[in-house]
Amino acid sequence: MVLMMLGVVTLLVLLAGYLLQRFDISTSEREQHMVQSEFRENVAELKKVVATQVNWDDAILSLDNRFNAKWADFNVGNYLHTYNGFSHVFVIDGETIPIYAAVQGKRSETAAYLQFKAKAEQLLPTIRRMERERPKLQRRPGDPSTNNLVVAPIQAASVEKVDGAVYILTATLVQPDFGTFLPKGPRAPVVIAARPIDASLLAEFSDRYHLEGLDIATGGPPASGLSALPLNGADGSQVAALVWEPHEPGTMLLNQLALPLVISLVLLGLVCTLIVRRSAAVVTDLVASEARAKHLAYHDVLTQLPNRARLFDWLHKHLARLDGSGRSIAVLCVDLDRFKEVNDTLGHHAGDILIETVAKRLRAICGHADLIARLGGDEFVVLCKDLDRSGAQHLAEAILEGVRQPVRSDFGRIEVGCSIGYAIIDSTGVEPSEALRWADLALYRSKEQGRLQATCFEPEMDEALRARRSLETDLRQALHDGTLNMVYQPQVDRWRQITAVEALLRWNHPERGPISPATFVPLAEESGMILALGEFVLREVFAQTRHWSAARVAINVSAVQLRSPGFAALVTRLLAQTGADPARYEIELTETALLGEDPATISNIAALKRIGFSIALDDFGTGYSSLGLLQRFSVDRIKIDRSFVSSLGDGTESEALIDAMVKLAKALDLEIIAEGVETEDQMERLVDCGCREFQGHLTGMPMPVEDIAALIGEVPDKRRKAITGR
Repeated sequence: MVLMMLGVVTLLVLLAGYLLQRFDISTSEREQHMVQSEFRENVAELKKVVATQVNWDDAILSLDNRFNAKWADFNVGNYLHTYNGFSHVFVIDGETIPIYAAVQGKRSETAAYLQFKAKAEQLLPTIRRMERERPKLQRRPGDPSTNNLVVAPIQAASVEKVDGAVYILTATLVQPDFGTFLPKGPRAPVVIAARPIDASLLAEFSDRYHLEGLDIATGGPPASGLSALPLNGADGSQVAALVWEPHEPGTMLLNQLALPLVISLVLLGLVCTLIVRRSAAVVTDLVASEARAKHLAYHDVLTQLPNRARLFDWLHKHLARLDGSGRSIAVLCVDLDRFKEVNDTLGHHAGDILIETVAKRLRAICGHADLIARLGGDEFVVLCKDLDRSGAQHLAEAILEGVRQPVRSDFGRIEVGCSIGYAIIDSTGVEPSEALRWADLALYRSKEQGRLQATCFEPEMDEALRARRSLETDLRQALHDGTLNMVYQPQVDRWRQITAVEALLRWNHPERGPISPATFVPLAEESGMILALGEFVLREVFAQTRHWSAARVAINVSAVQLRSPGFAALVTRLLAQTGADPARYEIELTETALLGEDPATISNIAALKRIGFSIALDDFGTGYSSLGLLQRFSVDRIKIDRSFVSSLGDGTESEALIDAMVKLAKALDLEIIAEGVETEDQMERLVDCGCREFQGHLTGMPMPVEDIAALIGEVPDKRRKAITGR
């Protein structure tokens, strides 16, 4: 009996060990496949960012038609290093002669290309072959399914070892996008960009995919017990390998069971019985674990809704079945409005509660939908087969109404709405990414028109996107062609004496005419140009007003600038270059720029205060108006928003609110100024409330630097040089 029980125990132990080993192998294989797939995706992302910078008309003009080194510095060498980590960037002409080189974001001698030449030349035949086979370059009308590009990007990439370091090496043909400029010869330049596989890239890759001990191995096979992904060069030989410690849940579980197994062998019958039961439980857990793993691979952890992978699988399968016979698929993109504000003010746990609640409401509202997925963050996608435009609009309106209902939680009452964009796909040949892009374009239009609404995709939305891209290109050019200029609006005391001015940026487009900052500033933030635009403003204001002493100058700074780790250092450098005195300047911030606990924002504000700037909080009263913000960031001045000023005298509570703001400012020993003052009655009421500084059309319109300098008795730089000779 004992031998039989021991035999049973032994068989169970062997069976459990075998299952655990198979589980480890299965986990390792899935992990190996995941690393291989995501590394390829990483390379594809790097190729895409390079193509974005060199596949446009300006690149043809500045890298091929007539070479512009400064353009190459800003848009290729410095940009690819600063924002994407490329350490070496080269431009070679049609004869494979290097005409430009940048190392670590700075222009370098073209001789730096020699160390990469042999490796790069292995990629060039592919580039030139694809260049010869592409369609003849010419203009052609827009087409939503192709994003109106003249040709697809022509690129090649490989992993190469150069001087002992391993790089992701990309080669990208310089091409036009809309065909304004075409290559001057039969072979266009090629941009060679090298991104080192260094500690920062490995750390980012490791954090993103939860890999332990991720490293790069360049010599010999990996150590025993490590998983490895070979990285091959353009010639097919192995250059290096990514190595990491594989997850072994089965081995971990077996180690935990070692002591019970030993005790079970000693106690024989009783423990054998326990081992049998335990082994059965282990097998059940393993099966359940594998089922959970499969579930997690296609479902969002927080909401248990299908995730992006499941969404694309569904779209691939059902879009391929459309045959033009009247069947269709409705794709609805649902994006929460002001979700970031909930995260910033109440914390991420409150944001998670909100996401879970919205997911439950979508299940209830869209019960007949074929798929409800969470695309990521605060964006959801609803898919319905054979739903026409009218039905999709009706469903979208139901979602809008359901989501906007307040959420009651431990954090109090949370109110948030959503915006929806949807597309009806009824033709063959549409890819899943294109279907989602159309719905995203419609979603962008909903947000553009004020949020809390649903918009159906129309082909002209692609035209609007192209126009936006054109405006973005013009804004890049405006940073260099002199169409951006500064004007200054006075800030006065109760006796109309100018105490300060606010520097305001204006753009007078040579063809479009004046363009509002409300249009081009958000565009700059979305396209990543806000840092360059902000540097332009600071440089111009410091240069134009450095000799002033009669009035302080207020400069607006965006939240994106504050979150940049090097912003305070940039301001210090510009002060040194222009000779401006920081004590004469005031930095204006909005309340949203101070929300959250971003370390870079806190560090930048502390540094600005330390070198002498004062801090003003703009649009006070329209956001969260937190007393903690005023104290934590040592704010010197608050600006009453124009919405309160414009409501004075119309029977609202604006006067009481302004009176409360003034009392709060006095209690905290802060200065206070009202903006948007347009009538004498508003001025008088503000004076009665205790306000002592004012800004608006009544007290002075924005004007050029020469005019404002004359008003405050300052001599402009040009006249100063004529008088003093300096």
